[in-house]
Amino acid sequence: MAATIDQIMTALKVRLGTVDGLRAYSYAPDDPTLDKAAAFPLVPEIPSYREAMRRGLIVYPFRIALLTGAQLDRSGQLRLAQYASATGVRSIRAALEDGDKTLGGLIDDLVVDSFNPNGLQEVGLLNYYGGTFAVRVMAPGG
Repeated sequence: MAATIDQIMTALKVRLGTVDGLRAYSYAPDDPTLDKAAAFPLVPEIPSYREAMRRGLIVYPFRIALLTGAQLDRSGQLRLAQYASATGVRSIRAALEDGDKTLGGLIDDLVVDSFNPNGLQEVGLLNYYGGTFAVRVMAPGG
């Protein structure tokens, strides 16, 4: 049976939870607790149900949002750089691609394609440094 989008989002949260100093969510929280940085998958765009859901391979173009604290400009930007790095204990790419790329057997594979730093972002009444990872998730069709 094919994995549902919410099951994949929960499994991505588990992988993100392995990153040092990161609070992982399986959804976009209203008011993220940023005593640590926060990361969460966003519901993916599905360009065409006719092509994406042909019972073979489904490719979901997920985005993973990242927010770091902006209490001090320098520290927020440096933490953002650590999470965006290709390697290291804070690397989101490494946690997703070098760990269990099948998300516990739920999917076939995933690839972190890119990171886009969004700079200073307003969330509620607070400002955070953030960015977005583009992650292709390949899952068996149903």
